[in-house]
Amino acid sequence: MLKKFEILDKTYELDDNYTPLNDDNNFCNADKIPFLPQYVRTVTMCLHISESCNLNCKYCFKKIGGELSLDDIKRFIDCVTHIYPNADRYIIDMSGAGEPLLHKDLAMQIAKYCKALSDKYLREFLPTFVTNGVLLTPETVGELQAAGILFGVSLDGTKENHDKNRVFHNGKGSYDTVVNNIRKIEHNDYVGLAMTYSDGNLLESFLSMSELLPTVSMKPVRFTDGQFDAKAVCDGYDKLIRFLLSKTLSGDKKYIYAVVNGDDYFGKFLKRVLLGQKVYGRCDAGIARFSLAGDKNIYFCPAAVGIEGGAVGDLEYGIRRRKIQEMWDRQKNGKCNGCFARDVCGGECKIVSYNRYGTFNGVDPVMCQIKRHLFLLAKYFADSVKQADLQKYNWLLDTVNKIEGYYSRDQKLINAAKYYSGKYTYSQLKEIKDNEPEKFDTLYKDAH
Repeated sequence: MLKKFEILDKTYELDDNYTPLNDDNNFCNADKIPFLPQYVRTVTMCLHISESCNLNCKYCFKKIGGELSLDDIKRFIDCVTHIYPNADRYIIDMSGAGEPLLHKDLAMQIAKYCKALSDKYLREFLPTFVTNGVLLTPETVGELQAAGILFGVSLDGTKENHDKNRVFHNGKGSYDTVVNNIRKIEHNDYVGLAMTYSDGNLLESFLSMSELLPTVSMKPVRFTDGQFDAKAVCDGYDKLIRFLLSKTLSGDKKYIYAVVNGDDYFGKFLKRVLLGQKVYGRCDAGIARFSLAGDKNIYFCPAAVGIEGGAVGDLEYGIRRRKIQEMWDRQKNGKCNGCFARDVCGGECKIVSYNRYGTFNGVDPVMCQIKRHLFLLAKYFADSVKQADLQKYNWLLDTVNKIEGYYSRDQKLINAAKYYSGKYTYSQLKEIKDNEPEKFDTLYKDAH
């Protein structure tokens, strides 16, 4: 049955089960088909290197004691790779519960192992993490970039917003320290900012961050506890989208690029609308994302560490396949039936549900309201650009396709690595392709 939904100055008629253009994604049939490893194209392995941190953020993940050795981490990566040997890309996320730069030497060792795995499997094993930025000196930035570590910085928008939650152990805000370090990053094309918000002050925060780095990702706090003002957040997004639309149509592409280039919450909905994609769930927890903690247990996501029912395996025996199947079976939550945004939202985050209701299958009405609103705003934005300026719409579509292509298997690179085996490694050829594309094209032509 069609229902009318108003968003800004447009009205949409949507039925209870909106169907995206691209209707061939098997992930969406999780309630009908068994799990198969070949469905997974990107695998994420999260590492809780340590719980130690030089900040005392008020919304920090739950912590659990213990330290991980390099051998522990290698065993974990090998275990997950064994389950998904044919994925297109492997992301090794070292963010964890603590501050990764307190263990920089271990991070460098992990990066070295990732490079060896990339050369072995001829696919990218990408070491990455998000840092609080306190220890991000120019020297450290150079070391990280030389090691091939992709990193982002946590910054919660404005100084006022940031210093409410992200504080040192003495209670002092960390904003000034972090921003000072960010401004010293010389090569920042691949550095982004990550913001966790709890109110509707989004436009001011976005503008503050977009002047610092080229990629901005904003996400809500995981635990609303009924205190999250959904209307204020939705109103804040309305202002942000009006701004983004105005800038995009005027030819200033910087701001919308900052949103779609990262892991921004609205950006994800916009990419799904533009590409006509469905999703198999709000996240890939326990299906293509696993987290190793200091207690040597393997959890379905970093925020699940230490909670009852959060473990899906351990270092000694590996990941239980039945646990993956359980996570797969949970993707279609019956409580989401009848929602027009079901196939682009994917249902509630398991951690939000657990924190609110003590179960992984609950639905938080506050988050539902925000996600439905974001989906409608994404349709509004895409439709408005397309109607006003087809050339700019095509640029946006091409840009999103290119960004999404980063997560696909690079067959040209694989073929070149096979041909030049013994002369160039996969990692060396990738560096040439990224930094000297003309030289790579010449090498590739010579190989064929």
